[in-house]
Amino acid sequence: MFFSLSGAQQEDLLAAFWQALSNPIRLRVLDTLRTQGPLNVSQLVQQLEMGQGHLSNHLTCLKSCGLVRAEAHGRYVFYSLTDERVSILLDVSRAMLHDHLLGIASCHFGKPSDTQDADNVPHPG
Repeated sequence: MFFSLSGAQQEDLLAAFWQALSNPIRLRVLDTLRTQGPLNVSQLVQQLEMGQGHLSNHLTCLKSCGLVRAEAHGRYVFYSLTDERVSILLDVSRAMLHDHLLGIASCHFGKPSDTQDADNVPHPG
């Protein structure tokens, strides 16, 4: 299906994919599921130290984008990664951040207004 789309449609979908990954909380959810394995909402709330309602919104986004799956086991719903490439993507992202930390930290595009500037970012070691 992806290849039957026009170039512009593919780029729009690719941008939507990156948008789903552009939130720090969603990255923390993905990283936690990667390291801890399948967890239910209560376990994720405890691991991430956030409210259930706030977390549920992010889980809904990740689920609708196909990055996590929800499976019912008794009265609990467990969340897990849908694709091992999510782990690879997180590893590659961290490696690139390490290699390009100063440039990324000084980039003003798409940066939240309360993010620290490049002078306050530790240098890679």
